[in-house]
Amino acid sequence: MLAYQNKKLMLIALIMAILLLLSACSPAPLRLHIMANSNTEDDQAIKLTVRNAVLDITREGMAQCENAQQARAYLTDNLEIIEKTANKALSDGGFEYKAQAQIGVYHFPEKCYQEKVYPEGDYQALRITLGEGMGENWWCVMFPPLCVTEIEMLDEQEVAYTSFLAELFKSLFG
Repeated sequence: MLAYQNKKLMLIALIMAILLLLSACSPAPLRLHIMANSNTEDDQAIKLTVRNAVLDITREGMAQCENAQQARAYLTDNLEIIEKTANKALSDGGFEYKAQAQIGVYHFPEKCYQEKVYPEGDYQALRITLGEGMGENWWCVMFPPLCVTEIEMLDEQEVAYTSFLAELFKSLFG
C-alpha cells in the first residue's frame, strides 16, 4: 500500500514538473490587433470582416511557423498583402477609409483569452488600424495560432478537446 502511494506521489510530482517546464518554455504570444475606425455598428461589423479576411490569407503560412520569430518574419514578409487584403475588405464593404498594417510591440491590458490570462504588458502584434482607429478594438493570439481555432469554433459551434494529462490524472484519482 505504501509503495502504491509513493508511486502516486512521484507521478504527481512528475506531472507538476512537466507542466512547470512546459509553461516556462511556452512561446511569447504574437497577437493580431484590429482597431476599428469608430464605434458605429457598421465600423464594428467591418472590423470583423477584415479580421476574417486577414486570418483567411495568413492561416496556411502561420500554421507552418514553429516559433514566434518565424511567425513575425512570415507576417513581415507578407505585410503588404495583409494590408491590401484589409483594404479590399473595406472597399468591398463600401468604406472609403483605408487600413494600415504594421508589426510592433504594443501595450495591452490584462485579458482572459480562451481560459488563459494574459497579464497587462507589452506584446508583439500585427496591428491593423482601420481609418482613424478610434473605435473598440479586437485582438486574438495569432501565434500560437489560437485566432484560427476561435474562428473555426464559432463556425462549428461546439468542439470537444481532451487532455492526456487530465485523462491520466482522472484515471488515477477518479
